[in-house]
Amino acid sequence: MMIEEINEDVTTRATQLAKHLLSKDLHRAIRISKTAGNVSSPKFDGMPKGGHAGNSSEDMMIMVSECKQLIRDVTEALNQLDSDEFVALQEHYLRDKSAVAIADKLCVSRRTVYNIINKGLSEFIYSYRSGELLVKAQHELTNTQPVTA
Repeated sequence: MMIEEINEDVTTRATQLAKHLLSKDLHRAIRISKTAGNVSSPKFDGMPKGGHAGNSSEDMMIMVSECKQLIRDVTEALNQLDSDEFVALQEHYLRDKSAVAIADKLCVSRRTVYNIINKGLSEFIYSYRSGELLVKAQHELTNTQPVTA
């Protein structure tokens, strides 16, 4: 995607995607990756243990692997932010802390916390997987807008 194609609608949608990624998808990925110790490999000691739909152990191992990759990608993007942005996003989205609690931790005003979070999200959408959220937002907006003749 070219830089000139990025408009306010794309940025707004990408920011919404980033918020969902940090607040929902990442939490899910962390929970699933913690179950990695519970995933067992397929057994070949007789009759197949899997159902007719496929190997559920293999599916679980793939899902755990994808979740771990998502965690690595988010961590890499967050590490590219400055320290206040990193702390604000981590506290707000991963630890569900209020702006007041974050303001106390960073020794800034509550309004400044919101500014830091917004700036951090803006930086995050460009750094996560080299702008993947922007591409996804552009794609969603392009496919949902009615075609005019």
